[in-house]
Amino acid sequence: MSPKPLQIGVMLEAVQLSDIMGIDILGSCSKAYITASLAFGAIPATFADLAPDITFHYISSSLEPSFVTPSLRFLPTHTYDSCPRDLDILLVGGPLPDHRPAAADKFLKEAAEKTEVIMSVCTGGMWLADAGVLEGKKATANRGVLEILRKTHPEVEWKDERWVVDGKFWTAGGAGCGVDMVVEYVKQVLDERVVAYALEALQLGSGKGRFYG
Repeated sequence: MSPKPLQIGVMLEAVQLSDIMGIDILGSCSKAYITASLAFGAIPATFADLAPDITFHYISSSLEPSFVTPSLRFLPTHTYDSCPRDLDILLVGGPLPDHRPAAADKFLKEAAEKTEVIMSVCTGGMWLADAGVLEGKKATANRGVLEILRKTHPEVEWKDERWVVDGKFWTAGGAGCGVDMVVEYVKQVLDERVVAYALEALQLGSGKGRFYG
């Protein structure tokens, strides 16, 4: 039985590229990536049936090229107004505190009600808190802003941990923590053979040949 297709949203505007690197881990577990990998002859053809179809939605204020550090421009696929709210995963990277488009905050509030899993990395946790969707939750953000967040958002229980899971919210510290968080997430929810192959292809795995087991 094929796994459920996934709809993944990525807040693309004014974020640090390293904060959203986790999407490549997810993409490497997709049916498209696994199917393309069959050409190497390293995995059984049946692996393609174990991987989910994944559609990525890249979200910004407009469909014009969107700035991402370092001096990169990406083409969004959706605006905050047009992106579906009922996603499987929403990944929120970390912009500076002065970047809070009203349409983005509205989108975050509405997505928090319908999206199954919301992930943040670095100051993405601050963005979620500013949007008012972390009230009463345990969460984390970049270690450098935790003391500020404890003062500005006391309604959130801020933890000095690499990542924190509270219900549908997965929040991570700096960019490296975010990568580790996504690795843990795919290990928990996707087929273990697909995940092992994808992590080894990215050299994030723990042992050559694991995916054959």
